[in-house]
Amino acid sequence: MKIKVLNIGEYVQGGVATYLYSVLSLQAKFDMYAIMSESKSERIWPIEASHIAYYPYIRGLAGMPSAIWAVKRKIAEIRPDVIYCHSTWAGVIGRVAALFSPSCRVVYNAHGWAFLQDVAAWKCKIYAFVERMLAKRTDCIINVSEFEYNNAVRYGLPRDKMVVIYNGSRDSASINPCPIQMDENKINLLFVGRFDPQKGVDFLLKAYERLERADIHLYLIGDNVVSKGESVSMVDSEKKSFLGWIPHGEMSGYYDACDAVIMPSRWEAFGLVCIEAMKYGKPVIASDRGALPELVHPGENGWIFHFDEMGEDLLACLRNLTKDEIKTRSDAARRCFLEHFTEHQMLERTEAVLREAVES
Repeated sequence: MKIKVLNIGEYVQGGVATYLYSVLSLQAKFDMYAIMSESKSERIWPIEASHIAYYPYIRGLAGMPSAIWAVKRKIAEIRPDVIYCHSTWAGVIGRVAALFSPSCRVVYNAHGWAFLQDVAAWKCKIYAFVERMLAKRTDCIINVSEFEYNNAVRYGLPRDKMVVIYNGSRDSASINPCPIQMDENKINLLFVGRFDPQKGVDFLLKAYERLERADIHLYLIGDNVVSKGESVSMVDSEKKSFLGWIPHGEMSGYYDACDAVIMPSRWEAFGLVCIEAMKYGKPVIASDRGALPELVHPGENGWIFHFDEMGEDLLACLRNLTKDEIKTRSDAARRCFLEHFTEHQMLERTEAVLREAVES
């Protein structure tokens, strides 16, 4: 009989949705179910619709009781062997609900610890305290990078319950044609992500405006999100083009057409965009924040610059960038993806964790 797994999410979109889609593809080996917020969650999944449920929810403490109750009912209904909580808020909802089902094993992946965000120190301490308390009702905690793991230990989470499993991406069988024509005589850089403080697009644009090179063009895929009332002015120029949100299934052409991908993140638990770039043989220009130095190795598959708000190190990197240097790092980028970051590798380790949770 297959092990029954209930995946619990909150707002399941973006990187978490991509990850959950991969995990649900283990349906041939596990009896997979999922429950998540009915708002701000994807609707297309690789398992039968009867195995997917949604609960009414708005993020915040006020929305917690009804979400916990809905998940508690779902656990009682399907009686899973394991529940797998995806993201911080889902970790709270799922693990509180699991208190009513003591025989159920619990696996948790924060997909980025809340206490590592660029927020006030007192907030970090509260987040860490909550995580330590909930860890008591957790059998295994998956970290997506060594950076995450080391900081979780520093904040007092139980080392003996934690593992590191890098995120992975499915290798592409085909590449969509890019609908825009990038000038082959220029160095075409690509930014992909939300226009919010975490991803550092404001920092990138301020530094880029000071770059006195006409042979570099920056393409930006993404859009503004609500964040302290701040937003990026999405105005094209001779040096940059804003492309808006592009569906994940159409991204391959853009990765293939660019020369390199740039990630100026202020914090990054992992960096899915980084491995997507390397999948298409594109080297990455990344900040030295979070887990990015684990993925990008200077002189091999990309460049690492020191993140300072003035952007001097980033500017120095861009001023010295050449097409030939980019090409010499492309093969290493592709090789790094194949050796460390395929979906198969991620799912193989995830499968082992789910089975071990039941057998332990």
